[in-house]
Amino acid sequence: MKKNKLFGILSILTFTIMIFANASQGVAMYQQASNVSSTTEDFYERIVAPETFNVTFLNDVTYDPSIKKDAKIKWKVQDFERTDDFNIAEGDKNLKNGDTIILQIGSDPYLQLPNVEAWCQIYINDVMARYDPTSLQVLAVFKYTLPITLDFYEHGVNYTEESYFYYLENSTAVDRTYWTFEEKKVIYNYTSITEVNNVTDISMVYDRESGLMDQLFYSARFINGTGHFSGANFTLTRTHGWGLAYNISTLVVWIPIMIVIIGLIVAIRIHLFQRIKLYIEARKIVRKE
Repeated sequence: MKKNKLFGILSILTFTIMIFANASQGVAMYQQASNVSSTTEDFYERIVAPETFNVTFLNDVTYDPSIKKDAKIKWKVQDFERTDDFNIAEGDKNLKNGDTIILQIGSDPYLQLPNVEAWCQIYINDVMARYDPTSLQVLAVFKYTLPITLDFYEHGVNYTEESYFYYLENSTAVDRTYWTFEEKKVIYNYTSITEVNNVTDISMVYDRESGLMDQLFYSARFINGTGHFSGANFTLTRTHGWGLAYNISTLVVWIPIMIVIIGLIVAIRIHLFQRIKLYIEARKIVRKE
């Protein structure tokens, strides 16, 4: 009896570990091929935020409840193709396929609201990505998370409170050329053409309710001074648990795990493994006779 129970427990652990290992591989969200060529000129790109915020602007915002002390929000580089001479950087870290970008909320944002670097840091694979002590730090944070509401003041009187994307969608002071507003998500698309064949495309998909970026698609194509091609295709996806994209329910993992566990418990209770063992031994006896 004890051996059967031990075997059942080991089986449960084995199946659970296998499921976790398979789920952790994640899902590739985007792929676009590029030609690889060796050149003598290096390209170094930083991903810019879709909007530039004045630091004092932060005094008039509130945050989604997920932006709180000790919160850890993750994005994963799901797909990355680039030429050998092209780097994409976040802070002082060059990104590559499989990297994880972590937004770590170290303290209550409202204690030092305008000083983003005091309560929030960005990590690449658990190593801090450092920034110059300028507004670039603010841009780095707002690249991935946006305020959920804005408090507007007129003549010192608070007259309304609106969602950030509602403000973008309806304010006459905002250029909405690059924005697409849907019921549950907001999409930012930007294309920069500096010269013939030198094109940079950026698409950011935000969750409208929380303001957090769910996906980023980046593509750069350059013909450098030597006439060689340089470029990169890059996908960043917000994740939660087992490497799954944030918009995929964790039930796709939990349900199979629960089915396997329940199945193993039932098998142990009815002595299924012992019966299988006896059946195999009986077959061996029959064959010998």
